Amino acid sequence: MHRGITMRHTDAIQLGRHVTQLESLYRRCFTEPPWREAAERLAGFPDRLTAHLGHGGFDGLVAVGDGRLIGAVYGWPAGPTLDSGSHFDDALAAAVTPGLAGRIVAPALIVAELMVDPAHQRRGIGRSLLSRFTDGWPAAWLCTHPDAPAAGMYRRDGWREEIEFDVDECPMVLFTWQAPAR
Repeated sequence: MHRGITMRHTDAIQLGRHVTQLESLYRRCFTEPPWREAAERLAGFPDRLTAHLGHGGFDGLVAVGDGRLIGAVYGWPAGPTLDSGSHFDDALAAAVTPGLAGRIVAPALIVAELMVDPAHQRRGIGRSLLSRFTDGWPAAWLCTHPDAPAAGMYRRDGWREEIEFDVDECPMVLFTWQAPAR
């Protein structure tokens, strides 16, 4: 981690106050390959964020450098069953096996978003955000594009690549993580 970058805990209310900065960060992270998100999807981020902020147990961390948001991770505790009703949730539920589904529900942590400004990537910020965010949880899961640079970090850090599936014609891979035995 570089000097001048601070990490702090955030809850739904605090993060919601930074929607403009978070949307800007999202656009910087997801317009380049392999994502190349369409303008319509980028424009829908504030609505998705609002839905995310409403999840019970919402929690997050932000990384700030030079007075601006350069990284964020957030999510919430998984429920007793898989969610449904969104394109993502329905695609994931259709792709997982019953055994895998049992490992991505409570007591697991759902990592909904992990973003680091491309100008600050490959400096350990994402790794630090993610490890601090999952600390204290017995298990966690997240999804990303199989060609995203972060996928390599997850593999190197012991996250298990489980399945590939598509959401609205975008390839995704599900990664799971188990806390080390103490």
